[in-house]
Amino acid sequence: MRTRQADSSQNPSSSPQATYPVPTPASSPKGAYPVPTPASSTRRSAPVPNPPATPDETTVAPNPPSFAPGSSDAATTRTPAAPGFAPNETTVAPTPPSFAPSSGDAAATHTPATPSFAPGSGNAPTSRTPAAPSFAPSGNGPRQASATRSQAIPDPVPTPGATPSRTAPATAPRPRRKRRRRLVLKTLSVLLVIVLAWGGFLVWDANTNIGRVSALSGASDTAGTTYLLAGSDSRADGAVQDGFEGSERADSIMLVNIAANGQAVAVSIPRDTYAEIPGVGWDKINASYAYGGPQLLVETVEKLTGLTVDHFVQIGMGAVPDMVDAVGGVELCYDHDSNDEYSGLNWTAGCHTVDGPTALQFSRMRYQDPEGDIGRTKRQRQVISKVVSEAASPATLINPARTLRVERAGSKSFTVDEDSSIMTVASLVMALRSASSDELMGVPPIESLDYTTSAGASAVLLRDETAPDFFAKLRSGKLTTSDLNQIG
Repeated sequence: MRTRQADSSQNPSSSPQATYPVPTPASSPKGAYPVPTPASSTRRSAPVPNPPATPDETTVAPNPPSFAPGSSDAATTRTPAAPGFAPNETTVAPTPPSFAPSSGDAAATHTPATPSFAPGSGNAPTSRTPAAPSFAPSGNGPRQASATRSQAIPDPVPTPGATPSRTAPATAPRPRRKRRRRLVLKTLSVLLVIVLAWGGFLVWDANTNIGRVSALSGASDTAGTTYLLAGSDSRADGAVQDGFEGSERADSIMLVNIAANGQAVAVSIPRDTYAEIPGVGWDKINASYAYGGPQLLVETVEKLTGLTVDHFVQIGMGAVPDMVDAVGGVELCYDHDSNDEYSGLNWTAGCHTVDGPTALQFSRMRYQDPEGDIGRTKRQRQVISKVVSEAASPATLINPARTLRVERAGSKSFTVDEDSSIMTVASLVMALRSASSDELMGVPPIESLDYTTSAGASAVLLRDETAPDFFAKLRSGKLTTSDLNQIG
């Protein structure tokens, strides 16, 4: 700053010159700023009292260039050098950073360091300091050093309440355990493929050997699923001597129904049941097979029960020995002695494990049974249940040779309707097991075991001729154990 003259009317030659150090031509470098002469500084003609110096005085001379040594009559504040990119800004000093202390009339003794983002200043050019990283602290504190990129990043401060992570100790790999696990998985995969392939072969082989016949009536469906299992017995082998040589009759008739509510019931219809045969009239129900084969038998059962047969399965009784022998024999129980000349059964009261031929005699005998045909149906259900249980036992399923024997014996003895397959037989077997476990196997209510027909023959007469209440409960799935096996 310059000192104002006390009296501007004095002779200019005697007034003191401005306090700016005027460089001489010898010492002034080329391109130096022009310094105003004393004659050019007399702007005001009236004497003006010297006001107190203020930081924003408009008459303050611009700072000398950064390369010119500055001088002053009095101690002045250190003014930051003008940025290198604005040489002509002479009247206003750069605004100090927000953390710089305010300056007053008195000269400040210390000027904060230039922010890291400002261009270098001073008597010598300086290199630009890289900008401080985003994690550098800021504020009015004394720490002004900015972090450089080469400095290490401090560890993050853990969040209060957070659980510190635990570094798992390094463990040595266990290749043996991995190899063992892979070996187990490969073995299981191979076994699964073998089981699936074996099962597929059995299904294919059974469907190839199973017989098929046109049997369904085509009537409207009823609720649930209904199977008709018929046991046919040819008299050609001479095993049964009952006056029907050369003919084939339904030796056993079993209706298996799975109601809409899931209740499974197996109802044995006595072969001598007096029923109305469509197109023929009233006769013993098994005669329908002789009159019209499986299809007429299906229609007769549908008329009696009010249920539409969904699947027809016929088993040749002559194949019973092969199935029993295939499962290794079955244990059968009967509480009476028997020496029947018609069936050939020689039996001592009690339970015995029997082979195939004896099981066939056991299921055919009726003349020495106190319950007649009703007793025979009970023994037939017993044979079927025991064969099914043995065929589905683990001892059979895990033995491929035994499983194949059972499949071959069963597929050759079964005949199904044209829309069914070996899977139909499998579902029938499951329904039989369910009915057996729930003790829902038996005969419908019987009014008489020795009813004399109009032709003078002896027949079985159901309650109210057709047991309508019983079959209504069967259709709705509301049968109980007490509803079965009511005789007289």
